[in-house]
Amino acid sequence: MRFNRVVIRRLHSLFRRSRADADLQHEIEFHFEQLVKEAMASGASESEARMMARRQFGPMEKTKEECRDSRRVNHVADFVRDVRYALRTIRTKPGFSVPALLSLTLGIGANIAIFSVINAVLIRPLPYPKPEKLVGVFNSAAFTGLVIKEWPLSLEMYAAYKENARSFEDFGVWTPGAAAFTGAGEPEQVATVAMTHGVLRALGVRPYLGRWFSSADELEGAQKTAILSYKYWQRRFGGDEHILGRLILIDFVPYQVVGVMPRHFEFLDLVPDVFLAQGVVAGAPGSRDADRSGVARLKPGVSLVQANQDIARVIDIWAAKTGAEHMVEQLRVKPNVRPLKQDVVGDVGAVLQILMGALVLVLLLVCANVANLVQARAQARREEFATRVALGANWGRVASQVIVESLALATLGGAAGLALAYAGLRVLATQGPATLPRVSEISIAATSILFALACSLLSGILFGFVAVLKSGLNNKLQTARGASQSTEQARAQGAFVIAQVAVALVLLVAAGLLVRSFIALNAVRPGFTHPEQIQTIRLFIPEAQIQESERVAQLEAEILHKLAGIPGVTAAAFATALPLEFEYRNGNPVSVERKTPVDRMPPNRVIKRISPGLFAALGTRLVAGRDFTWNDLINKRRVAIVSENMAREYWSKPQDALGERIRINGDSQWSVVVGVAENVYEEGVDQPPSALVYFPAVRRGVAFAIRSNRAGTQGLLKEITAEIHAVDPSLPLAQVRTLSDLYRLAMARRSFALLLLGIAAAMAMTLSMIGVYGVLAYAVAQRRKEISIRVAMGAEPRTIRALFLRQGLILTCFGGVIGLASARALSPWMASLLFGVKPFDPLIYAVSGAVILVAALTASSIPARRAAFLNPIGALRGE
Repeated sequence: MRFNRVVIRRLHSLFRRSRADADLQHEIEFHFEQLVKEAMASGASESEARMMARRQFGPMEKTKEECRDSRRVNHVADFVRDVRYALRTIRTKPGFSVPALLSLTLGIGANIAIFSVINAVLIRPLPYPKPEKLVGVFNSAAFTGLVIKEWPLSLEMYAAYKENARSFEDFGVWTPGAAAFTGAGEPEQVATVAMTHGVLRALGVRPYLGRWFSSADELEGAQKTAILSYKYWQRRFGGDEHILGRLILIDFVPYQVVGVMPRHFEFLDLVPDVFLAQGVVAGAPGSRDADRSGVARLKPGVSLVQANQDIARVIDIWAAKTGAEHMVEQLRVKPNVRPLKQDVVGDVGAVLQILMGALVLVLLLVCANVANLVQARAQARREEFATRVALGANWGRVASQVIVESLALATLGGAAGLALAYAGLRVLATQGPATLPRVSEISIAATSILFALACSLLSGILFGFVAVLKSGLNNKLQTARGASQSTEQARAQGAFVIAQVAVALVLLVAAGLLVRSFIALNAVRPGFTHPEQIQTIRLFIPEAQIQESERVAQLEAEILHKLAGIPGVTAAAFATALPLEFEYRNGNPVSVERKTPVDRMPPNRVIKRISPGLFAALGTRLVAGRDFTWNDLINKRRVAIVSENMAREYWSKPQDALGERIRINGDSQWSVVVGVAENVYEEGVDQPPSALVYFPAVRRGVAFAIRSNRAGTQGLLKEITAEIHAVDPSLPLAQVRTLSDLYRLAMARRSFALLLLGIAAAMAMTLSMIGVYGVLAYAVAQRRKEISIRVAMGAEPRTIRALFLRQGLILTCFGGVIGLASARALSPWMASLLFGVKPFDPLIYAVSGAVILVAALTASSIPARRAAFLNPIGALRGE
């Protein structure tokens, strides 16, 4: 009870201070009057009694302060008063507060934004129950020195893993794809994921409606089943609650809807419309194709090391059962069980960490700039501080007020930065790179707000303490009117500027290296020309619609003929995969006659089935030989075209490859090489070009390449759609885009890094130049008397101007040397983002240094010019 009374009394003193002070005044007067009465009772007169009471009672104001101190709320009250004073100062001193707030808003806002991205992509757990137990299941293999760490699984492997693995609580395999949705409204192409029943169970997310897939759905002859995504259920079926049990046509095959996933369910980094149950039948066609990714949930207490050891044992069992021991030994097949988050995030973490480091440097620059401003303001207020100390305030109390002002400034800057970050993330969500994983999860979360608060408080404390230490408060200096700036003060500001220039130069070098890389990437001939003129569409003809492969060939040839006749189309062709279509890339071991050892596994090559005219449609040069002809395709001639790098690998000269024979591993017949095509950068121009082998063939799923100056226009797309539907109105068009869209998508992550790092470098350079300008402008203001005397003694304006330009250049040169050395030491961290340029590029370092030097000269010239044309009479009269 006593504790409660004490707390209530202190809260009363804090929030009802006037009433508490009035009560204190009455209480002191009461005690004083009691002392007076006691003195008068002992025979003293009233005046003598009051004098005796004053001597006994002591100074009343001191007693009041002691009583207030006993309430233990003075520090809180002082803090509240300091906050009010700080806010009033910020409002009434825009020349000081506006530059400081703008700097803090930009610095803190940029850090909050990039932290929110890192938090969503790298830090925040995957949106599944107990995500730390989820793993991706792959194998690793080595093809003639090329190590593939993510070698997919086959359905045959899945069956062996499912039966023999002891580490998994739930396990399944899946593969992405696309399918035609028909039978209700307009036909459309939908994104699908075919999966075994263990995939959704491993993820642990139950459907919003219906059930998961079951093992019964995988049996031969069972009714094919599907689960809809929430968005597709809403868009296509209007959220029909009676959707369960309905039959829908997927690739002209009836599937029964057994479930709808929740609204916010995310399947790794994909956005599928429909999930399809994958049938698992031993010995079925395609059961040995390694084209599926695995996902599993580890049993309690099982580590990644133990899981990999367990799968290594299962691989031996599978190899012995299927007779694949020789392949496993030659390819050095090993398990690769790793955290599922790694599959979702990929290699974007390195880029984000570099950007975060750059923006932390920018925030330090902001702190240095604001510290200079606060320090200059504290320097100008030294006379005020000295007066307050003379009136009884202690220096600690004055210093605490400076700290509170800094914290208030930083908090306001942090709040504005939070708003700026929110706006920036909204833009990122709509305009950011599609290759950025988990982009839909990026938001201002509670951790982002805590990070903003931490940035604000640390920034305020940092530049607040710097201002206190460098403003003379710690030495209790008292400045007289007209005193010049101290040497220590000048050195402190100079040190800030040197640090700012050094950091700005580091970021400028980093941005320059990325720009040089970007230029080098754009200079690479990707194996095709004018991608903006190549319209691409993808068609798939299901077996349930047309069973005979000859009819498929006729249908695709007719469509191609129709497309080639569209006005403005100069060439048209199709292929199983176009350049940069990573999801459709297919590879097989390819043997070369008299070149590949019989007892060794041949190297893996990218295989494409194409129509005649593809090289003309893409603008790919034929280095030697000829293109395919329709006779090759119709008569099923065993001919092939290889890429230039593969031809040089085996025969040194492209011409020498003509007439040689190759075959896919497992094929009994050889194909004759009739042509050599230039290298095509299938995985992006920042990766070495893959060795390609082209065969003339027709497949059910192909992408058409249509070259036209009208590519990307609505008019051309309408004509393409009309011509295709004139042949078969049930065929939906998918992935309608230009090859330029694919090219930009491949470059998106690097472009994103370049943009953000460029912004950081521009901010850093601007802040450092503001620092140079501020130091020189302040020096001019502090040395007005000296400059006036110099001018009065006959100094020429150019001499005065040179004096301050020299000061600015000295600071810049010191910072430049430190910055270049730091950039040289840190540049290897950027090696993964560079292309065609070394981390230490003398040209970039020289240009960056020159840019900083020119910017510093520009920033120095304004205060130097002001000093050169100073009116000495007016200045001396003012002094």
